[in-house]
Amino acid sequence: MLHIITGANGAGKTLNTLKWVRERQLKENRPVCHNGRFEPTPGGELDGWKKIDFKDWQAEPDGTIFLIDEAHNDLPNRPAGAAVPDAVKMLAEHRRRGFDFYLVTQHPQNLDSFVRRLVGPPGWHRHLKRSFGVDMVSVLEWAAVNPNCEKDGSGKTGTVTMQAYPKEVYGWYKSASLHTGKKRIPAKVWVFVACLLLIPLLIWFASSKLLAKTEAKAAAKPATQAGAAPQMPGLQKLTADQYIEQRSARLKDFPHTAPAYDEVTRPTVAPYPAACVQMGKTCKCYTQQATLLQVSGPVCLQIVAQGFFVDWQQATPQQMPGQLPQAQQHPGAALVQASQQPQPPQVRTVPPPMPAAKPEPIKTTSEWAQGLAARNAQVRSSLQ
Repeated sequence: MLHIITGANGAGKTLNTLKWVRERQLKENRPVCHNGRFEPTPGGELDGWKKIDFKDWQAEPDGTIFLIDEAHNDLPNRPAGAAVPDAVKMLAEHRRRGFDFYLVTQHPQNLDSFVRRLVGPPGWHRHLKRSFGVDMVSVLEWAAVNPNCEKDGSGKTGTVTMQAYPKEVYGWYKSASLHTGKKRIPAKVWVFVACLLLIPLLIWFASSKLLAKTEAKAAAKPATQAGAAPQMPGLQKLTADQYIEQRSARLKDFPHTAPAYDEVTRPTVAPYPAACVQMGKTCKCYTQQATLLQVSGPVCLQIVAQGFFVDWQQATPQQMPGQLPQAQQHPGAALVQASQQPQPPQVRTVPPPMPAAKPEPIKTTSEWAQGLAARNAQVRSSLQ
């Protein structure tokens, strides 16, 4: 069968082919001939190999293995329309005599097209790629010749294996190209390594600069801000424990007492006994929101009897001009007395705090007289 081995200079084509041919020779006990492109070491592993001229290959015994190094010299491309040489044409019948050919060259397109078309299973085309100059190659293999074997991604259509250089073969022969491949790391690898080192350094440098600016701004803020209200929980990043603590009520059953709501639950109104009611032996006071106010019994009775003065102002619906306060319109309605059961409840209402009202228009003499008479009557009734 025909086997083609290709690869760039220094890829280890001859080195690996010698190993493959020698292993097959020992396994199948077959003679080997070569075209003299390398010189076997006297008394060495390849001492029994025979050197021949390629055009005389048909004179060798059946079953011979032929290793043709730099095969483009013996099987070059022909001009269009040129006759196929007899030594090349007879390769089409090599299987009849059990021959195997290993043709080594840099690229398959360097060989005669007649020969390239003869490659097929169980023969193969192997292309060797050496990476970074290390003593290891990627072996790409196809069942037929791949004219694009050197391109990236060409291994997708074949099989790819990694193979270390068989260093023991170095001592089997002498070659002008032996050991000439130097280990060289490509520039893109150096760039990649440099990026790995520089990127973290740049990130650290930028972060330190940003942190320094932030600290400088914080130090420049007025000292009065130190006593400012704490930042709203929604404006800062909280841990799970802090979030739960912010929403834990200080008083059980009253969720609004949690610290998270301190900004929205600041008092804007104060409770006071707006109305107190005495019913028999029971006396209760209520706030201006009609909620029960906790006061002692004596205080409740005192407010029923004497009232309660509110000495702060609170916004209420504006009083109509010329209209008297409710307590002045109905001075007797604020107190209901009940001595025995059943009696109506005795109620003392406290007028809500009034805002600073606009100056009332000057009252007429008749209005002043009526108001004065009402107040005098109330004073006399309280003194009796």
